[in-house]
Amino acid sequence: MTYPPAAQPGPPPGPPAPAWGGPPPVAPTPRRAPRGATVLIVAGAVVLVGALVAGVLGVTLFLRAIPTGVVTSGGSPGSAAIASGAVPGEADVTVAGGEPYTVWAVGGPGDAAFAADDVTVTCGGTTVLVSSPAVTGSSGTGTTSAATVAEFTATDDGTCTVSVATSQDADAGSFVVTEGWRFGEFFATVGGTVLLWILAIGGGLLGLGLLLGGIVWRVAARRA
Repeated sequence: MTYPPAAQPGPPPGPPAPAWGGPPPVAPTPRRAPRGATVLIVAGAVVLVGALVAGVLGVTLFLRAIPTGVVTSGGSPGSAAIASGAVPGEADVTVAGGEPYTVWAVGGPGDAAFAADDVTVTCGGTTVLVSSPAVTGSSGTGTTSAATVAEFTATDDGTCTVSVATSQDADAGSFVVTEGWRFGEFFATVGGTVLLWILAIGGGLLGLGLLLGGIVWRVAARRA
């Protein structure tokens, strides 16, 4: 009796074919954000930081330009005062040669004012020239106000005596001596403040525009 030859084993079964009979799907490659969008975002952030720094410096210079610390709310000498006294009266002040110093008239609504001609400064027995201030200013808190009246510059380091007289019979309040401003230095400070504020505002707008533009560009590129 003859038997048919035994069947040979076939290849192992492979992975099931897709239902539609085509190749398996390939995952889409995620789109990368355009390099230009990244550059805009980074540049905008850097410009915004620079604008913030310019704004802080501008505020600092502005605070230096305005007279603060001359008097307190109670009428006492403020933190900027280096000498003070009643009017009429005198006070000693330690000065640095070549530096300007300003004399302020301090008083309330009913106090009489004094002028630069009423101020006398003596340094080491020598009378120092007293003139009207190159930079005028005023400061006030509550009912007490202070205004620049006179300015002087000592030639050498040392101690000077500031005397203030008055022709008024009524109480003329008091006086305060502070460090003065040089004319050019004051206007350089004011000009620098204005320039820094312009840079802060312009830089802030530019940086914000670059930042928003980069973000919009990146979002639009990923959705395309």
